[in-house]
Amino acid sequence: MKNKILKLDNPCNEKWENMKPNEKGNYCDLCTKNVIDFTKLNQIQISEIMKKSGSKICARVTHSQLNSPLMNLENNFDLNFSNSKAAAGLILATSLTFGQTSHAESQSIKTEFIQSSDSIVNSKKEKSTSKPSELKLDKLIVFKGKITSEDLKKPVENAKITLVTSQKILNAYSSTDGTFSIEIPASLIDDDNVIRVSYYDVKEKRENEMFFGYETKDYILSKEELKTNFSIEAEPEVLYLGGIGAYSEKRKPIVLSNGVETKYREFVKAQMGEKSSCSLENKDYLYFDSKFAIAIYGKKAKDGLYILTNKTEK
Repeated sequence: MKNKILKLDNPCNEKWENMKPNEKGNYCDLCTKNVIDFTKLNQIQISEIMKKSGSKICARVTHSQLNSPLMNLENNFDLNFSNSKAAAGLILATSLTFGQTSHAESQSIKTEFIQSSDSIVNSKKEKSTSKPSELKLDKLIVFKGKITSEDLKKPVENAKITLVTSQKILNAYSSTDGTFSIEIPASLIDDDNVIRVSYYDVKEKRENEMFFGYETKDYILSKEELKTNFSIEAEPEVLYLGGIGAYSEKRKPIVLSNGVETKYREFVKAQMGEKSSCSLENKDYLYFDSKFAIAIYGKKAKDGLYILTNKTEK
């Protein structure tokens, strides 16, 4: 099955804040086009816009959206703008609120453990095949560190640190001084461990500055790195502004629901609200591209990995 991927071509020097706001986004006097604000849309909504456009599109888009496949079963649209005069410049903006972010928020497969910054475990248990005593007998490794802003070098509070495996997901939040710790059962640790750091719950105000929030980042850490005091720099979110196209790439991502594979096509149908054998009731999902998908699930996931998660409250 082919997937559609967004790409941008040719830089533009016009700034978003200098354009005239309208119902679709902003109007650019320089190229006399509407610039659609994709940052507030999810991948399904973007896919529908791309499918219906049939012509060149200018848009504002985040780095995360460029790395996530579009959600659409109809693969008959390809837009190529290699000769477009439109933009593909980089800009820093002020706030991040697009639909796709919700998929990285509530993360639980069979058993989710949300830990406070001082490593006290508060468990939110769903259905589990493990016996209650199994986790208690497992040796625990404490992964700890500190998150600071890359530009200001100040602690970042309430960042979400997530250990991701195909069977369990563990979460912790950074405290006021930016420190965090997660108690990880040794049985979950291997040579390539995926840590996702997201900032959707971070509420940071900066006066007289263009600030759009911090960019979600994935890391692959070894067993030894998990035992160190790990330092993380939160990088300000970067936006891309310019001419945009949708390109076909032959991919077949793996979809995991409760640790069990489900058909990707059924997952897409469920996302689009069509009848499907894949239930998304009270579900969100995490998406990982090839490098991190392989670390989580092996080479079988070289085309990407979706992990369905139960919606939970912090």
